[in-house]
Amino acid sequence: MSSDTSTPSKPNLHQSTSSANKGTLSQEVNKKQVSTQWLTIFILWLAGVYAAMQFAKFSTSYDMLLLHYQTSTTTISMALSSVGIMGLIFGTIAGVLSGKLGHKQVLLASLLLGGILSFTQSLLPSIEFLLFTRILEGFSHLGVVVAAPTLMISLSEPRHQAITMGVWGTFFGVAFALMGWIGTQILAEGGLAQLYQFHSVLCLPIFIYLTFSLTSKKSVQVQNQLSHKAILFGFFHDLIKLYQNMRTLLPGLVFLFHTGMFVALLTFVPRISHDESIKNQLFILLPLISIGGTFLAGILAQYYIAPQKLGSFAYIGVAVFTGLTFYNIDIPNLFLIFASCLLVFSGLIAGSSFAMVPYLARTPNDQAQSNGAIAQLGNLGASMGPPAFAFMLAHYSNQGMLMLILLLCACGLGITLLANYYQPKD
Repeated sequence: MSSDTSTPSKPNLHQSTSSANKGTLSQEVNKKQVSTQWLTIFILWLAGVYAAMQFAKFSTSYDMLLLHYQTSTTTISMALSSVGIMGLIFGTIAGVLSGKLGHKQVLLASLLLGGILSFTQSLLPSIEFLLFTRILEGFSHLGVVVAAPTLMISLSEPRHQAITMGVWGTFFGVAFALMGWIGTQILAEGGLAQLYQFHSVLCLPIFIYLTFSLTSKKSVQVQNQLSHKAILFGFFHDLIKLYQNMRTLLPGLVFLFHTGMFVALLTFVPRISHDESIKNQLFILLPLISIGGTFLAGILAQYYIAPQKLGSFAYIGVAVFTGLTFYNIDIPNLFLIFASCLLVFSGLIAGSSFAMVPYLARTPNDQAQSNGAIAQLGNLGASMGPPAFAFMLAHYSNQGMLMLILLLCACGLGITLLANYYQPKD
């Protein structure tokens, strides 16, 4: 089984191996990893789906939480968003720590913590203690979304890494779709307690499988010989290095402008239609279409186009189809078609940003740091985007929303064009 500290792999896209050094590196990689370990990669993806359900379970049960706790919408909204706030504050720190402590250890500890917290929530404690569990759940979520994709890359052959990252990028949408399908049924039959117990138990088979399937090595084996001062200095050195290294930072910046508009696209685009039937269809279709676009990005980035260029193409596509969608608000069928195309390209942006991680960052530690930056900047975009769109809609109507989407697309396009100057490391 491949370790989370496997030797850095050769470039996976549009690269030829000609030198003796590259040949030696390829032989070393092949000795350690014969083929892509698809089953373990799938289980790691399920770990991501489990982590995303930490958001989805409170989103699905929002109304029932209000009814049970008889508290304000602000308090329940805090319970919903506090998981993301932890990602916003500690995302890059988690990326550095995962490399220091070992990705397997961080992942398993995060899964176990998540299961314990979900079971605790199923006991329906006081609202104050519930909020405390959600804060801790934020750390559980971070550990999974940083360590799991890093391990997925290490278990993939170079020729499959962009595909696995495209698969990984679907975890959030799949979690919300499953919770909306199965979770609502559990909630209707068993209430809050049964829903949170269901989520708690889900982590057990994932935890057991990964415990025995993943090998365990710390990224810094000499760490025990170092003083606490040296370890702390090394930690902050790595954190600063993350922000200075464009190879680890660029995927997160690309993702920032995507998340800044993604929630708003799902929330507000269907609502601007004047046709109730089209509106209801879009609420169901748009998240699923976005998932498809994210998965498609992995295939395209692996075999046909570099992820940076795919990101540029996708941002242009979002801008074009946003214009066409808003121009055809009064023509229901065209509005449905163009809005669907808009979310396909939005999904391509998400997939391209994840595919950039193994493309630009060659070592597991750099990849973990890059995933941490994605977590932090993605949460920043998701936190700032909806209020900004709500403000623009309230003050400038549909034209305000259109202009804000175009502005975010222009910023995202600029970042992807900058990323084209960075080629994969050998």
